[in-house]
Amino acid sequence: MKMAMWTGRVDSAAPVARLRMWGSVVVVAGDRVVLWIMFCVVGALCAKSWQWFISSIIFYSGNGFDFSEDFGPKIYMFDFTDDDRYLAKPREKFLIAIPFFVIMTSFVLLLIGLSLM
Repeated sequence: MKMAMWTGRVDSAAPVARLRMWGSVVVVAGDRVVLWIMFCVVGALCAKSWQWFISSIIFYSGNGFDFSEDFGPKIYMFDFTDDDRYLAKPREKFLIAIPFFVIMTSFVLLLIGLSLM
């Protein structure tokens, strides 16, 4: 297994991160490890929120948009997680809570992805 190592400088004041390559795996310096972990965690949350959003669209469109049946995870509108009075109603989940979560996780994932470039 060959190991190629590259170190260099763009100019004398700004050092470039060291890259070590083992086969096709690139190990990046420690400053981006946290960003990659955040990218994976937020990416998983984003994918799950998109999955719930698309599943709820399919469920409610097949149901004739009858919001009397609840679908999806329990979402509390406030911090009172032990009281069922603060559960989001199905219409609130479909129109407000899940789309808000989709937009926020997509935006944060976009920001993290752009910072990794």
